[in-house]
Amino acid sequence: MAKGNREEQHATSGGSTESTTSQSTDSTGSPLLTTAIAGAAIAVLAPELLPGMALGVAAVMAPKILPVVGNIMNPVFKTAVRAGYGAAVKAREMASEAGEQIQDIVAEAKAEAAAADHHRTS
Repeated sequence: MAKGNREEQHATSGGSTESTTSQSTDSTGSPLLTTAIAGAAIAVLAPELLPGMALGVAAVMAPKILPVVGNIMNPVFKTAVRAGYGAAVKAREMASEAGEQIQDIVAEAKAEAAAADHHRTS
């Protein structure tokens, strides 16, 4: 049935494939123009809808742009992760050293308090 419909469409179009290809190239520019006109109308008539429209455009463009952006940003992302990991390791070392210093100060304070108590009782 579908094959018969294709043959009928081919026969009604005069059997030329040029008309179908010219229509498809014309139709790719038309949605872009329509979108631009609708965007301008929304910007003028209802500017509060612009953020939602921007999200919609971003959602449509994301699959096309993300691979390119991902390839460009991958080295930057890796460098940022390495720097963050290095900073985390350094912060952990500093916190450990600070903890040891605090323990030393507490131990000294306890020893001084014990010595003072021993000195008072003697």
